[in-house]
Amino acid sequence: MVRQGATRAVVTASLWLCAAAGCNMITGADEVTFTDDDDAASGVGGSGSGQGVTGATNGVTNGSGGMGFGGAGMGGAGPSGATTGTGATTASTGGMSTTTATSSSSGGSTMCAGAGPATTGLDSEEQAFLQMLNAYRAQNNLGPLTACVSLNRAAQGHSEDMRDQDYFSHTGLNMSTPWERACDACFDKGCGPSTAMAENIAAGNSGASGTLTQWQNSPGHNANMLNGSFNFIGIGRATGGGTYGTYWTNVFAGADEPSCY
Repeated sequence: MVRQGATRAVVTASLWLCAAAGCNMITGADEVTFTDDDDAASGVGGSGSGQGVTGATNGVTNGSGGMGFGGAGMGGAGPSGATTGTGATTASTGGMSTTTATSSSSGGSTMCAGAGPATTGLDSEEQAFLQMLNAYRAQNNLGPLTACVSLNRAAQGHSEDMRDQDYFSHTGLNMSTPWERACDACFDKGCGPSTAMAENIAAGNSGASGTLTQWQNSPGHNANMLNGSFNFIGIGRATGGGTYGTYWTNVFAGADEPSCY
């Protein structure tokens, strides 16, 4: 059975993330837990938008912002050279692709959404990115992140979808959130979610070093990379299409599960 979520209502100006303790409303395209008034990084989308969540009022200049759960925020560093806008939004209704990947962590054989087996594994640039990111975390007295297969599947699937459908957003064209995509990719702790999670997206740089620098130069994304609550990561890089040529996604999580291995 494919773990695509049920039909998701289109909400123009707000999105609800719910946890056991309740729901936080997210309005606009900003960081939600970081007071970040300069989330630029030559970004795409969210220009001039603002919102307040749990007492924090955030605005972005030229960056695509995002959402967070369990104290972790997320946002997208935009492609080099871009200044404002909402990304390459099209009329396409395409969403995340369904693959033949399976998970048996719950005792059955479940079809997993996201990237297929051929691209779920980390390529050389993705491996280099993980090494650079862990070196950066070590410089800041933080432990390394470990790649998780199901999070890789979710991250790669989103990067490929942004490339193939030519858009740049944390929200999929099927209105999926990062946590829903992780859940659909068989990362069970994303179903809720039930662990701290965050997502960074970037576009325009094909190499690991340039992409890391994009996120380092954006406070909200940098905070995600240096968040001590995260121990696992999914990395996805899709090249050869879309307006910006290369699309990166990082999905962070605090806890692992069998689907990571």
